[in-house]
Amino acid sequence: MSDHDAQPVESVAAKTGDRAPDELTEREIQELVARCPEQQRWAFEGWLRGVRQLDGDPIVSLSP
Repeated sequence: MSDHDAQPVESVAAKTGDRAPDELTEREIQELVARCPEQQRWAFEGWLRGVRQLDGDPIVSLSP
């Protein structure tokens, strides 16, 4: 990967303001889910939101 490849990511991160660099906006999540095959959308959306694994199982916190 060259520096040229990283430039779009850096410019997007600079525009996001207060959110973490790896945090997706609601619009970005919806765009990605729309590109996913319909049968897998429910699991993929949950994975993007951090509530499901890609196989569809819920992510369970082990902390009390």
